[in-house]
Amino acid sequence: MDRNFFYRITNEDTIFVEYRTDQGEVASFVVKLLCDIHGSRYEVIRYDSAHGCPHKDTLDTEGHVISDRKVWYYYLSNSMAFTMAIDDIEQNYEFYRERFIKWLRVN
Repeated sequence: MDRNFFYRITNEDTIFVEYRTDQGEVASFVVKLLCDIHGSRYEVIRYDSAHGCPHKDTLDTEGHVISDRKVWYYYLSNSMAFTMAIDDIEQNYEFYRERFIKWLRVN
């Protein structure tokens, strides 16, 4: 079963969640932190299960993955990584947002 939804954290910060289940287990997922900054929406952090393994991508101000900030979670199932992704973004969105704003100022 495929599902997706937006979960608003603040007026400027939203978590986008998309996942597919198979027999009650998460088969694939994407969890993104989207931040509205200075009138534009940016994808700041993305967790997903692409490439056959759950991982976290940190994105630059152009929306590209910062390769040395990609974190692979070989030891987690998709279900565990999915839960961790949502928890991490809920708990750390302020840090991710502020760091991204600093990068915007540099560029």
